[in-house]
Amino acid sequence: MSEDFKNTSEWLRVQWRNPRDIFTILLIIGGDIVRVAVAQISYAVSAMLSAMGDTRLMPNPELDCLLINAKTGYARANKSWILSRMLRDFDYWYPRLVDSEESAKTIVLQRASTGKQRIRIGLRVSVWQCTKAVDRGHGDVVYWIGLLVAILQLALAAIPWGLYGEWLTFMVTAVGTILAFVSGALPQWTEEKYGVRNLTERKDVVLTQGNGAHDALLILGPGNGLDLEAMAAPYRQVKCLAATRISSILLATLWIALLICVAGWQQHTWYLLGIGILGLIHNVFVAGKKRQPSAFGIHLIYRETIVEEKVMHTLWRLEEGYPGAGKALLDTFFPGKLRKREDSLWAFAEKRCQACTGKSSAEREKWGPVPPFRSPNGMTDYIDDIPIEGAYGEVTDDCAGESNGKKTCSDDPAALG
Repeated sequence: MSEDFKNTSEWLRVQWRNPRDIFTILLIIGGDIVRVAVAQISYAVSAMLSAMGDTRLMPNPELDCLLINAKTGYARANKSWILSRMLRDFDYWYPRLVDSEESAKTIVLQRASTGKQRIRIGLRVSVWQCTKAVDRGHGDVVYWIGLLVAILQLALAAIPWGLYGEWLTFMVTAVGTILAFVSGALPQWTEEKYGVRNLTERKDVVLTQGNGAHDALLILGPGNGLDLEAMAAPYRQVKCLAATRISSILLATLWIALLICVAGWQQHTWYLLGIGILGLIHNVFVAGKKRQPSAFGIHLIYRETIVEEKVMHTLWRLEEGYPGAGKALLDTFFPGKLRKREDSLWAFAEKRCQACTGKSSAEREKWGPVPPFRSPNGMTDYIDDIPIEGAYGEVTDDCAGESNGKKTCSDDPAALG
């Protein structure tokens, strides 16, 4: 065996006994994930640059979506990470009853269909009652597992100290853990996520990915709590900018100092590598784990699902049950020109919504149901059954249209033919 090969074998034994340059290894296998797990140095520098530049710590939303005011119809592109994460995780936290109602509706439509083509639901709107919207989330497994992982990392770091008297690994882990918790405790995190006013009256909003989306969430406001519409705004004034800048600079300096202490360390490095990999696994879990809205401080109770084969029909049913909500979504899902009957129906819906707003339950019930979306005679431009004034089915002097000199009101069956 040549001398060079002996040296190579010895080098491999030494390297596997105590791997060198472990932070390079961690960055290769984890990249950006590791930077926010154990190897926080690059993240600390990035946070410092963000605090000094655009003054923002929170990342951009993970999912592009819209938040629409269910009363005014005003739609804005959501910039809230929390609302984006709620919609991203919707398939995890919504009750299976939503799927059951969609399946039941599909079966009914399929049986009524004369063709063999498979029925596909265009849009389903799930309705949720928000009971509480606060700036403090409900502790879940993601919240508490960070403490458990920190304890495991410290326990692993204590092994070389107990066996060999080597305390540097424990010191680096302990200091890194403290710096990580301090970084996460900066007040600006909460300010950026929840820094909006509390409502004094009910405000309903719709969260959806927009035109073509399969799901829309109608969230009925509690009458108090955080303003979800304001949370979706692209920019809010942050109160603690100066403190964040100073803290970010100090934390970045301490992280760099910690890196200098450990960069050339070559004793018992398997422990440091194990600690880093444990942090990597934890961070992957936290980043990918789907969570309940209550984990972000938004507590929702399921009420019902509104679903029809056609998107327009779903919006019309939504409008009947929640005046104003269907009309608010109309421009998002149907930005083009409407048919004559559709125009008249939505004009009636707007008057109905205005008449019902702020009224008692008894007064709202006087308006009763809305006209059927499909005309009685199957014509797309037929509007004689849609009242110009008053509720549907109510006889007035302003009944829509005349036929053979007689008023054709919506409660006259002969006129509907």
